[in-house]
Amino acid sequence: MAGTKLFPYGHVTHPDWRMAVALVVAQLRGRMAQAGYASAPNLGLVYFTDAYARHAPQLLEALQDEFPQIGDWSGAVGTGVMASHAEYLNEPALSVMLLELPAHSYRLFSGIAPLPVASTSPWERALLHADADLPDFAELLEELAARTRAGSVLGGLSSGAVAPLQLAWSKALGPSHSGVLRGGLSGMAFSAEAGVVQELTQGCQVMGTRMRITAMQGHVVLALDGRPALDVLEELMPVRLDTDPERATRTLRHIHAALEAHAPESAVHAGQLGPEARVVPLVGVDMASRGIVLPEPAQPQQYLCFCQRNLSAARADLLRMCAELRESLAPAEAQTGLPLGDSMLGDAGAGAGVGAGRSIAGAVYISCAERASPYFGAPGAELELIHHVLGDIPLVGFFSQGEIAGQQLHRYAGALMLFTQAA
Repeated sequence: MAGTKLFPYGHVTHPDWRMAVALVVAQLRGRMAQAGYASAPNLGLVYFTDAYARHAPQLLEALQDEFPQIGDWSGAVGTGVMASHAEYLNEPALSVMLLELPAHSYRLFSGIAPLPVASTSPWERALLHADADLPDFAELLEELAARTRAGSVLGGLSSGAVAPLQLAWSKALGPSHSGVLRGGLSGMAFSAEAGVVQELTQGCQVMGTRMRITAMQGHVVLALDGRPALDVLEELMPVRLDTDPERATRTLRHIHAALEAHAPESAVHAGQLGPEARVVPLVGVDMASRGIVLPEPAQPQQYLCFCQRNLSAARADLLRMCAELRESLAPAEAQTGLPLGDSMLGDAGAGAGVGAGRSIAGAVYISCAERASPYFGAPGAELELIHHVLGDIPLVGFFSQGEIAGQQLHRYAGALMLFTQAA
């Protein structure tokens, strides 16, 4: 990765938060001293588990004291945290990354310092930490996304037994605020100069094609493209409900519906869910009306496609996401069939304006807590798949109770943000 300044990172589990900070600081300083790592970072990302939540103000202050040159800190508490190839669940843990970005290419935002509304705003995308218990959360998310040029954010729900704590501290705001928030919305906005690309994996395998909802009653979808909805579904199943109800019922447990308000953009490939698609489970079927029952009312003229959610689908979709990221950041000659170097990675249109021929300096990954090690089979297995495709990139993140992409809140998903530099 010649010319790329990798972002230094550190991670640890320890019962004492003070020792955890000391160990992470030692790792960060060690990497900053190595050739190829950024030595003058200006932004810090911090993720920690609930065991450290009561000491969040002291933890943040300790990091500020160790790195006084860093003017902004952002982060959140999660049910678990991750870094590089390691994930920490149900144990006290800390994960930190120090970013070196061009001046004026990012801006911290929170309830204290909201992102401004401006038609000439330079902010392309945003990394969001959020509290789902906020009143009118969906409207606030849509409003925040509208304040970015891409109309899209990426992030996750902070969570904890103490409170869904978030970190949002900026030297520019002066010494009067602690930087530790209880709930709300906070994060970082980035301009095109930051080289941010993002992508979402929903862990689903699409069945059939997208169809328009043409008739429904309450929670029951009656017709898709003018055909009985249950007829459409049964054509995609290996067995019908009236011939083998027991086997068909077992199959239905793994089938979900992906809802989209509008037809997806052409950049979304066939058989792939777009970031605005929201996946919901099937509650049941209505044999009398030949309809399918959803957990919430859909809207006529929405688009719906069926999909399966299981380990095999989750692995395949995660690899698909990483491969598309790799290809989109690859140089033009690599896309024509020449060998692709380990440092060239990509995003399939998610980083408009970033361009090809770039390398990854660091990554943030936010994954559903239900996708942690028991789901993928072994601790760190999900992260190993990412590194298998993208290389041994610096990575930090957390396990959340909900993942945010575009303008939607998702479940059982993985949200990946990459910071890229010209290679």
